[in-house]
Amino acid sequence: MPESVNTSTVKVVALFAAAALLAISGILLLVVDRGRPASRAASPTPAASSTDTSEAQPTQPEPAGSAAPSMQGTAAPDEAPASASVPPKAAETARQFAIAWASHDASPGHDTSFSDAGRRAAAYATADLATQLRDPGDRSTRLWQQWVADKTRVTCAIDRVAAPDGAPAPTTTRAFVRVLYTCTTYSAGHQPTRSPDQLALEMHLASAGAWRVGALVNA
Repeated sequence: MPESVNTSTVKVVALFAAAALLAISGILLLVVDRGRPASRAASPTPAASSTDTSEAQPTQPEPAGSAAPSMQGTAAPDEAPASASVPPKAAETARQFAIAWASHDASPGHDTSFSDAGRRAAAYATADLATQLRDPGDRSTRLWQQWVADKTRVTCAIDRVAAPDGAPAPTTTRAFVRVLYTCTTYSAGHQPTRSPDQLALEMHLASAGAWRVGALVNA
């Protein structure tokens, strides 16, 4: 009997020892397995940052720098007409000419035809152009008669004077000028109407030093 008891005791101890070993092994496996994912999860961080860096490269200063010359290249033509400034005295003559040319007054005691405006504008023109402006020409007689009946008046105001797009740069004796203006038409029994218009003029420096209109470019 003592030998059988000892044998049973040894078996029980062996079973406990085996169970303990299994438990320790399981704990070790859990620790190792948990440690491995942690190290693997940490490793993508540099990879992600390197990917972000590569994706961010197109927005780095190099492409922006390459776009800058093209922007400057498109802005230059837009600024060119402004750089070719109109001589101040030529601009002033152009303003006066446009007002005289485009303004009319068909009310009693004032203009008798469209040609009156041409005669007023002739004061700001060269001799050759002034002769043409004083000529009655073929202006619409019927329209003027309608204006007389309605006592029509046309007054104009200058909006801007500038060098026309693509025009040659002004010289000491010649300059091209574009005059933009707005005219208001008043007629009896009608509401006033406003309409924008423009003239392109070729200005010449006269011998006396004054600028004169030499031609109506778009007439």
